Amino acid sequence: MKVIIAGAGIGGLTAALSLQRAGIDCVVYESVAQIKPLGVGLNILPHAAREFIELGLEEEIDKFAIRTTAMNYYTGEGRLVISQPCGLHAGYRWPQWSVLRGDMQMLLLDTFRERAGAEKVISDARLVGFTETVNGRVRVEFERHGGSRLFDEGDVLVGADGLHSATRRSLYPNEGAPVYSGMVLYRCAVETDQYLDGKTMVIIGDKALKIVAYPISKRLQDAGEGKSLVNWIAALTMDENKAPTEDWDKVSEQQRLLPLYKDWQFDWIDVPKMMRESERILEFPLYDRDPLDRWSFGRVTLLGDAAHPLIPVSSNGAVQAIIDGRALAYALASEGSPEAGLRAYEADRLERANAVVRSSRQNGPDEVLEIVKRRCPPGAANIHDCVPLAELQQVIDDFKERAGFGLHTLNNRRSYNVGQDSGPASDPAA
Repeated sequence: MKVIIAGAGIGGLTAALSLQRAGIDCVVYESVAQIKPLGVGLNILPHAAREFIELGLEEEIDKFAIRTTAMNYYTGEGRLVISQPCGLHAGYRWPQWSVLRGDMQMLLLDTFRERAGAEKVISDARLVGFTETVNGRVRVEFERHGGSRLFDEGDVLVGADGLHSATRRSLYPNEGAPVYSGMVLYRCAVETDQYLDGKTMVIIGDKALKIVAYPISKRLQDAGEGKSLVNWIAALTMDENKAPTEDWDKVSEQQRLLPLYKDWQFDWIDVPKMMRESERILEFPLYDRDPLDRWSFGRVTLLGDAAHPLIPVSSNGAVQAIIDGRALAYALASEGSPEAGLRAYEADRLERANAVVRSSRQNGPDEVLEIVKRRCPPGAANIHDCVPLAELQQVIDDFKERAGFGLHTLNNRRSYNVGQDSGPASDPAA
């Protein structure tokens, strides 16, 4: 079997590594001429960390990643709402990592090239069309810069080509443009003072005005100078009818944000200072698409943002793509035909991913901040007199179950490693 993957992002490369490990030939095509590290911070939650560990990447990831110890939710006044232990600290059998997205993408790319061969990654190749051949295979057409065409033929085509997927557009030609959420993120990775234990993710504010911050580089902390490379995200609710221009690398001015966050100076983190230290702030309008009831047609399927783009309030965008890639390889290796494999992949992943899309539209686990805002009057002596801690915990636990990383669910789920027994993976610490 030969699988053609359109897209060398996190999801596409995870699928490629998983297919290679399962003994399935695959080739990855990427539209850009040179694959470079893009993006800012990335959270690898335990259900995705497990997949990377089972691909043999733990030691390499630990060279640059932070093992996140806790996720703390605060009001806009800096009052702690609830603290969640993360990864191994929460009882999972796998850690939670925070990384630079570019570091993670380059590790996946380099590892796949090393394991499968450099010729298995072809850049400067934008998917423009595909057809099924008379013998049941898929013939795929790519366009290169300058207009020349490139063709390949395989048993399966995987569209891992992102929010504006050409694969999805071919399968759903009348779908239209992505849906603007009314939210905009402003993001930056900045070298700044280490806060708390240097391994904690913080979420401060509410849906109208929020800041998320987490350290993403072990290398800087290892220098021992009290500094961290911190990924921060300012999330603002805007006019839903006036979407900013979509642009992955649009630079925004500090002056747009500083007046909004000028009072967010707490004894454990100074948000205005962090923003002033930031030289290049990127603007990301948030878009998603309505969930699909089908990803696969014949021998063509979708993966990651091409299948289920979501509003990333839950750190689950890349995570769901990672799990897609692992589930796809397992299904194709385990079933008797490519068509049966794609049906099994879709049966495993579609409803779970769609549930995360719908939950993210409803604010995901961050809803705990909205509940406190609605029910606790300003200056309330004790937040948990207004909203019981157990109620807030239930909101978070319910989301984890929907997203596939409830503690018991994940620790006891079968492995996606082909040839491993159907029970949970062996203890990674063993």
